[in-house]
Amino acid sequence: MTGREPAWRVFAFELTGATVEQRGPGERDPTYLLSPLGARMNRVLLAGVLSAPTSAGRDPAQPFYRSRLLDPTGEVELTAGSFQPRALEALRRIAQPTGAIVLGKAQRYAGRDGRPVVALRAEEIRPATDEEVRAVQDEALAHTLDRIELAERLREAPDTAADAPTSSGVPRLWVESARTARTQYHDPDPARFRAALAPLFGSPPGEPPAIPETAPPVPPAPSPSVRRTETRSLPPPRPPRDHAQESILLELVDELIEGSEDGYADLRELTQSAASRGVGEHRLEELLTGLEEEGVLEEPIVGKLRRS
Repeated sequence: MTGREPAWRVFAFELTGATVEQRGPGERDPTYLLSPLGARMNRVLLAGVLSAPTSAGRDPAQPFYRSRLLDPTGEVELTAGSFQPRALEALRRIAQPTGAIVLGKAQRYAGRDGRPVVALRAEEIRPATDEEVRAVQDEALAHTLDRIELAERLREAPDTAADAPTSSGVPRLWVESARTARTQYHDPDPARFRAALAPLFGSPPGEPPAIPETAPPVPPAPSPSVRRTETRSLPPPRPPRDHAQESILLELVDELIEGSEDGYADLRELTQSAASRGVGEHRLEELLTGLEEEGVLEEPIVGKLRRS
């Protein structure tokens, strides 16, 4: 088991523009979405206005809800299902547009027209005041401007020594990811990302918004109930039977995938197979939640599972 990686502080425009997937080298490494600014995202933290949800599940026993999170730069689709019980319950309680802080996993899937669509699989949702939303957005603004500045530096001097930005305090991961993004997105222009931040800054009537080169001072962040992930922490050790049951579960998933016509493991069939192996429905949900949080399994279609 490994600790969770820090959640990237981003805005909707950067998240929804991230269409390049990257997979870690290990068997259980998670899948990342690489943004044009070099954010290598698995989990992200956003704040904005959350719309009232709609039910998208066909099976009442497997609830699945959709909503949209709107921030000053755009909006992103948000989902929560039975594998995210805390987020699902919080989403159900929202009856009208509400300020919220959301922690979730960035996911990409093919839309009806075949184009990639980026959505957020919510894990934690907390209604928030305007001040709390703004505090999280200010933090995202500071991080986004740092990524824009790095992209501009690499664009102006692509042959800069690999460790030059790190010597000025830029994380090495940011530098490596920004370099990869320049190649994957065919040298994106950082100016359009600066322009996307315009709604976050005030300006006199009739004049274009003035976007500073650096972010304004960030006020102290609130302490929301949403799990913060600035530092890595290892989860407490789990009993050996967890690992054995996970292995059984993954074997069953692989068997169902091999025998399926669509390349997915059906959740109902998995529930029946797991029960025959001594893994009850409640325990199955706990195991599936843990494996999805680790990036081992994913549920891109309601009731359908596959390896991440």
